[in-house]
Amino acid sequence: MELNRGSAESTLDDKGRVNIPVRFRQYFQGELVITRGMEHYALIMTPAAWENFAQNFINSEMVNPQERLILEDKFLNQAQVVELDKAGRIAIPPTIRKYANLSKDCMIIRVDNRLSVWDSGAFEAYLTENENLARSALNKLGTQDIFKAR
Repeated sequence: MELNRGSAESTLDDKGRVNIPVRFRQYFQGELVITRGMEHYALIMTPAAWENFAQNFINSEMVNPQERLILEDKFLNQAQVVELDKAGRIAIPPTIRKYANLSKDCMIIRVDNRLSVWDSGAFEAYLTENENLARSALNKLGTQDIFKAR
């Protein structure tokens, strides 16, 4: 069985490169697009995912012109092309490293055709801060019993 999502710990080296886990690399070859994520992480996408992402912003009638402008400035105008090197690393541009507060220890999250690169401590804090929201959602789904300790 193949999962199209998952997470793995990684590290950022002194040159700002993050090692992409081997199990994710086959999906993220060649040129990729990196930009800011919503919750202070680096967002890496395949070109097809980027085009879909960008077109949703540009063509959406759900946001007003002022909202569209801030979304463009926050996400689209921060985007850069990066590439997975032969050692399986992606160089995170300094502006995005700063935005995501990336230091050494990172958490890489894969969902379909995108990767999120978080500072490990920030990711744990995000999960802790949103614990009640997760519990509420599990209750609505009726799946809370799956996660109970026996």
